[in-house]
Amino acid sequence: MAVLPPLSRRLAALALAWALIGAVVAMAAPPASAHSGDGLSQPIFEQMSPVVGGIDVQVAFSVTYELLVANHTPQPVTFLADSGEPFLRIGPAGVEANFASPTFYDSNVPEGLSRYPDQARPGPDVPPRWRKIAAQPAWGWYDHRLHPAQGGVLPPAVLQANKVAVLGRWTVPLRYGDQPGQLQGRFEFRPPTGSYAMVQKSSLTPAAGVKIQVVSASTVPAIFVENLSPDPVVVLGKDGEPFARIGPKVTEVNLKSPTWVGVQQALGHDPSDEADAAAAPKWSQVADAPRWSWLEFRAAAPKTDPPAAIVQRAGATTIKTWSIPIFIGDKKSAVEGITQFVPIAELRRRAGVGPSTGGGSKLPLYGGAALAAAVLGAGGWLVTSSRRRNRPAEKGEPWTS
Repeated sequence: MAVLPPLSRRLAALALAWALIGAVVAMAAPPASAHSGDGLSQPIFEQMSPVVGGIDVQVAFSVTYELLVANHTPQPVTFLADSGEPFLRIGPAGVEANFASPTFYDSNVPEGLSRYPDQARPGPDVPPRWRKIAAQPAWGWYDHRLHPAQGGVLPPAVLQANKVAVLGRWTVPLRYGDQPGQLQGRFEFRPPTGSYAMVQKSSLTPAAGVKIQVVSASTVPAIFVENLSPDPVVVLGKDGEPFARIGPKVTEVNLKSPTWVGVQQALGHDPSDEADAAAAPKWSQVADAPRWSWLEFRAAAPKTDPPAAIVQRAGATTIKTWSIPIFIGDKKSAVEGITQFVPIAELRRRAGVGPSTGGGSKLPLYGGAALAAAVLGAGGWLVTSSRRRNRPAEKGEPWTS
């Protein structure tokens, strides 16, 4: 497992990076789509072969593109590395990882790895070292076959056309039981439409001595909590499990929380314990102070760009509302807010940038993206620009007005 700086310092840098991005968006146009990234290529999932009812596959964006797979069938589905060995198995018993596969370690790090543990060896002839990492039959991972390193270059004709264009294809080999198969999809360029923002609606001071601040971002926001009260602040995870306990002296996380697993992966950690929302909490200290920040995926932007009618509106549109349950002592509360879509025309108006004309320069737009990428790089935790991608368009998002 790669050695990382102390978690508290990395999360502080994360919150600072998001805050700086907010300042960048206020000054310049957003990245080249509604989603964070370099605007070059977004992976679209098309199909799984063999077609199996009961297996759900999604491509989603967190800090970069990831695959999300849930298997509700009686047979396991095993995913293979390009070097031939199995690295992940999802089935009725939960999720197992092959800790002998370099690809498994790679899949937990948004930007990928250049060095691996000594026991990691590629190839189908290397005996697997299976270890259970989740009790529920679902998992998300950064499959870097979805992150083509294009060097920031698109064909000039694609940029000039400013239309959706297919750039290539991707595959992920698998076995369903003993039957070989694969996930299949394509890479697309999508022209810019706007950006997302998160607006906190709940109180910044819900109790004496407690401060809570949502740090907005174009994809996944951070939440900062400071607790100087005599009671602990307990944050519940996405499955209702205890996720984090902040104060009154230190900050702890529940190593069994599936929500914590997502935070670990966003920071480039391998799973430390079997994720199980139903298990008794296993608390571990992550900060020696009663203050902490984390990526909050429940408040994240949707996985799709909005319909044309919303993109063409003059102002911001509320896309969804969200609520993060917390307890302050024995008093139940919540961090609440909305996620808005802000079209490019509105962002340009706020930034004092005039509307683009036919054949006009896109330098303000892509210059803003480059500046945002530089700020993220300074945060020291996010992905490299060659692998940050815009999230895919998918059906089924609950758009509201």
